[in-house]
Order: sequence, then structure tokens, then C-alpha cells
Amino acid sequence: MAVIDLGRSRLGILLFLLASQSAAQKPEELTAVLTRIEGQVTLSSHSIRRAAQRQVIRRGEIVHVPTGAQMTLICSTETLVSLTGPRDWALDASSCGLGVPLPESSYRNLVSYAGRILPRKGSLLLELETRNVEIGPGPFLLSPRDSAVLDAYPRLVWTRVPDAVEYEIEVRGPVETSIRLPATVVPCGLGSGPWRDTDVCSWTPSGKWPALEPEKPVFLKLGFRPAVGASVRQVRQVYKIQLLSAADQKSVRASQDRIAALSLDKASRLLLTAGAYAQAGLHADAVTAYDGAVTAQEIPEARVTLGDLYLASGLTSQADREYLQVLAGAPDLAAQAAAELGVGQVAYRRKRFNEARVHFERAGRLYTDLGLGAEAEAARAAAAGSEDGKSPGAGQ
Repeated sequence: MAVIDLGRSRLGILLFLLASQSAAQKPEELTAVLTRIEGQVTLSSHSIRRAAQRQVIRRGEIVHVPTGAQMTLICSTETLVSLTGPRDWALDASSCGLGVPLPESSYRNLVSYAGRILPRKGSLLLELETRNVEIGPGPFLLSPRDSAVLDAYPRLVWTRVPDAVEYEIEVRGPVETSIRLPATVVPCGLGSGPWRDTDVCSWTPSGKWPALEPEKPVFLKLGFRPAVGASVRQVRQVYKIQLLSAADQKSVRASQDRIAALSLDKASRLLLTAGAYAQAGLHADAVTAYDGAVTAQEIPEARVTLGDLYLASGLTSQADREYLQVLAGAPDLAAQAAAELGVGQVAYRRKRFNEARVHFERAGRLYTDLGLGAEAEAARAAAAGSEDGKSPGAGQ
């Protein structure tokens, strides 16, 4: 599946959101992640212990499912296994081979690494830079922004301007046009899902602009008119959106149909959905799915990943909100390190360099304690780059 390259103009230090090339591939060792657990399911290898949701088990582990209990797990061989008690089940290649085949990267899209969940072929490396967007007087496009889309007429969501009497959407690309929308006909109010704390407007183009064509990007600028007869005030930022190719659209929809048919808990299904969207460059859709997953069940690693997606899209305040919520919940060390790294990136973008350095140093110490050398080195390099507000290796 193609991944849209939405690269930045200024290159800085690349912080590890994909931990390493080896970690991004299917694990060589056979493992499985537990998804749904109902009843007193236990595990045994050298000792007996209670099974926990999202726990990763290794080859040779025995899963004991008593009478009346049920559980599902996903093997690293990309198969789903459902167990109903009474039954004892051992994790090995043959037992996983009897499971239901899953879409590519399903295992990676459920399992955390270094405190976050990422698609196997994702392109979510962030730059350490001072480009910062704080949501204020707009309108600012929230979704989709610098993202691939599945719909030729994608629904646009932007921040509401209270005194606007008219909004203007300037479209540039294969077809160029400007669309004027009276504020009275645009649905506005408190948002939902990812935008639940924001006053937003939403609008679906329908026939108002030409349908997007596969792999032919368009560029949007938003503006508003504060009074009848007044000049349009434009936001300088330009947003790029691009319709996926017909083949990739078909692949994404087929993958989503397969995921919808799986016997999974709601949070796991949404994590698989989000990962498939992110792999295809559909970052706006991935944000919605990850937000739905952490709403259904608090998963610190998924919330970190949601913060990463916001930050990759330039939505600094939303990213900071997710990272800070992770830190407030006393997560395990890996998620804590990833959230500290995220807060550091937010502080750097806001040019709070000393604050950024403190968070990068905390992340580095945590990664060191976890034995994650590459991540620790990236955090240390970021901390060093924060000393003078200039990232190592930045373009001149």
C-alpha cells in the first residue's frame, strides 16, 4: 500500500517514533498479544499468573481457559485465535496456524514498542523544529490537514470564528476555485470526537467543488469575512490533501471490511483500523480511530500515538493534551518515556528550550533504564540540541 510522503521543508533531528528498522518488522520470535479476556484466564510457564488484556506472551506459554471463560489473542504470524473454556492452549506455530488470517500488520498495530503503537510501514518520524501552530483566531483547518483522503468530497472541519459572517475556501491544484459560504449555512458548535473541546465548523463539499482525483493533490487556504462588505481575512497556512489511488482505496476498504468482521473488543478493532489508516497516509482518519480507541479503553501507548499524529499534523495543543494525560495516569516506564519525549517536542516547538531539554533528559534516562539504546540516544541528542534552541543537523 502506498504511503503518502508529506515531508517538511526544514529538516531537523529525527526522533524515533518508529523505534528501529528491526522493530518495525514482524518479530522473529513467535509471540501473541491477548485482546479480549472474559473470566479467570491464567497463564503458566515457570509459574501461574492471571492473564491481562494487551499482555504479550511468548512461545511455550500455556493459556488455561476455565469453564465459562473466553479469550482471544493475536499471534505475531498475523492470525486471530479464539478460545472457549474449558481448554488449555499452548502458544506454538501449529496452534497459531489454526487461527483466522488477519490483514497485514495487525499484530504490529496492536502491540506497543518503546511506549507507543505504530503501523509497520508508517512514516511518522517527526522533526525537532520550532514550527508551531496554536489554535486561536482562525479559521484553522483541523481535518483533513496535510493528509491523504478516501472520499472525493472530504468533510472539512475547521475552528469557528465567532464574528465571521462568511467563510472562504480557496482551492488550488488541477482545478482552481474559491468557495464562499455564509456563516449561517455552515454547521458550527462544540466539536465531537477528536475535536470535542473545540468550537468548530464542518462542511462537506458535495458539488461545491470538483471531485478530487486520485493522486492529484489540491491545496487549501481558509479565510473569513468579519462583516458584510469587509475584506476577506486569510490564514496564511496552506493545507495539502490528496485522494488515494483507486487501488489503494480498494485495499484500505477491503482491510476495513476484514477488521469489522473480526471477533474483537471495540478498542482492539479501532486500533487495527487506526493502524491501517495510518499506513495508507490517511492521518485524519487515523486520528479519529485512535481517539475512539482511547475513549473506549484507556491505553497509554495508543494515546501517545494519537499525540504523535496530532504533532505530525502541526496541532501542538492537541498533542500536548494527549501526552500530559498519559503522564497524569502513572503509565509504565515505556509509555512515560514516550510521553516525556512528546512533551519535550511540544515545548521545543513553542521555543521553550530549557523546558524541552528537561523532558528530553527525563525520556533519555527512562529509555536507558529500559535498555532501549537507540531511543535513549535520540533523546540525549534532542536534549543537547535544546541547549541553544538549534537541533543538531538542522538545515542552514
